[in-house]
Amino acid sequence: MVGNTIDLSYIEEGDGLADDITHFWESWDDARNTWKKRAKENEQYLYATSTRETTNSDIGGISGEDDGWSHSTHIPKLTQIFDNLSANYLAALFPNEDYFDFVGNSLGAEDKRESVRDYIKTKNRLNGFESQMSQLAEDWITYGNAFCFVTFEVKSHEDPDTEQVSTYYVGPTIYRISPYDIVFNPLATSFERTPKVWREVVTLGELARRVEESPDRADWSKEILEKISNNRIQVGHDAAHYGEDLDKATQLRFDGFGSISEYFQSGYVEVLHLFGDMYDKYNQKLLKNHVISIVDRKFVIRNKPIKTWSGAPHIYHVPWRRRRDNLWGMGPLDNLIGMQFYINHLENARADAFDRMIYPDRVIEGDVTEPEDSSAPMKTYYIDEVGQGQVYNLAPDTTILQADFEIQRKAQEMEDYAGAPKQAMGIRTPGEKTKFEVQQLMNAASRIFQHKINFFERNFLEHVLNAELEVSVRNLNFADTIEILDLETGARDFAEITKDDLTTNGRIIPMGARHFEKKAQDMQNLVQVLQILEAAPSVAQHFPAELMARAIEEALDYRNFDLFRKYGRLYEEAERQQIIQIIQQRLQEQGMMGPNGEQPTEQVPQSTGGNPPGV
Repeated sequence: MVGNTIDLSYIEEGDGLADDITHFWESWDDARNTWKKRAKENEQYLYATSTRETTNSDIGGISGEDDGWSHSTHIPKLTQIFDNLSANYLAALFPNEDYFDFVGNSLGAEDKRESVRDYIKTKNRLNGFESQMSQLAEDWITYGNAFCFVTFEVKSHEDPDTEQVSTYYVGPTIYRISPYDIVFNPLATSFERTPKVWREVVTLGELARRVEESPDRADWSKEILEKISNNRIQVGHDAAHYGEDLDKATQLRFDGFGSISEYFQSGYVEVLHLFGDMYDKYNQKLLKNHVISIVDRKFVIRNKPIKTWSGAPHIYHVPWRRRRDNLWGMGPLDNLIGMQFYINHLENARADAFDRMIYPDRVIEGDVTEPEDSSAPMKTYYIDEVGQGQVYNLAPDTTILQADFEIQRKAQEMEDYAGAPKQAMGIRTPGEKTKFEVQQLMNAASRIFQHKINFFERNFLEHVLNAELEVSVRNLNFADTIEILDLETGARDFAEITKDDLTTNGRIIPMGARHFEKKAQDMQNLVQVLQILEAAPSVAQHFPAELMARAIEEALDYRNFDLFRKYGRLYEEAERQQIIQIIQQRLQEQGMMGPNGEQPTEQVPQSTGGNPPGV
């Protein structure tokens, strides 16, 4: 397989190994300069407040201003597309709490299904999983690439008063990797197996915490940590006095810091991690599935095998649009930069043209006396002899008013090209439509969107969730507590879980995006079926009402509400009638009683003569 092994010089020797890793970082980073330039341009347009902050400022206009036009209005269409995509991607990925399921691959694996599901759901509520996924989705849209790392963490806190250490989180954690901080061989056949260099910038204290507290702390060299700490004290002192001479002597530069003196005085440590298969071409030795970490581009602080079931590191990558023979993906905004440039250009050119209409160029011919007060809105010009002079305005070209339609058309095309779900934004296409027609149009308009989100789910989210399960099985050495939701009562309970409860042969399958698409399609089909049954009673008798009710509950995903009750409305109506009868009976009884509750006595009216009443 092409690009799956990296050649190094003298793997056993620290300085030469550090030089090789630094060389690969720099060469692969330089090889993607074009990509970095495009990524920076995307960022400029996403967060710009005027065209002076974008490449629109480079155009030449008619006003003579430095930025091309006297106006600098930036239409944030690219930003709106970005917000639309990110909001809808997350809504599709996580439509509810049950966005994934566990599928067993062996006998007895299904018995542990609920334990695995409850454990991952509990941990993802505590470790900021959806927040990290939100950032990764934004990377996916902005840069066309998203990267993350899955690890197992034990987070604790020491009370300064009692000196007692309390553990507040134990479990898997995912970290976003900035696309600027990872490089690899772009021509390799697979990101999973190709060697890759991940650059971290941490404080010295954070590195010391990792060496002291991380689950793999035994693999980190405390001697190297002490060495770089002492070097900072010494080099920092020398840099304060001989910084310029030190920079000339070393000629070593660090990304984001500049010279070595600036780097050592910053308080940060650069760590380069090389993952993959490595071959020592001089000693003819192959190291498979290893990770080597260097600090200060000089010292090897870690060199160990990668401890995963597959041998590959828990670093995952997903491109938005795959390129031929290049692992660096292309984003949805990359093709739209030119169109954003164009609508900004039209907007500001149109604004300049309106200024010319309001303040047109004026032509004065012949012997004309101009007004003394040039600031007055209405000016009077004096022509000495009739026919010897004239004053008139140059009529502007009114075709520039059509720029509004062109801007609107280009903005709509940008939505279409990005695959944004227009109907989800509330944008309705012209013409009267039935509910079914609207649903059909929405499904058709969202096919690109659904394809992309399904790709993200299968090729990224699924790997991340299964990596969380794997690191938990490897590192959970004691009973942990998880939260369990009772679907019938809605009550939340807690239970203990151990490593044995998670050890099983199976795989976590995310269902959010596919669930999102399928439920919409199911509900659409059910509405159509109900319309058919209403029009054809002879057909309806073959569709049991109970099963149709269950199908509607499933399509609406209302199982957690427990809405389905067999003949539930009949019982409700019977109970309602019973309550009405009880109330009526009580009212009648109250009407027969006196104001103080005593039984009223019959009052006989006094006779005025003749027979008494009723006789």
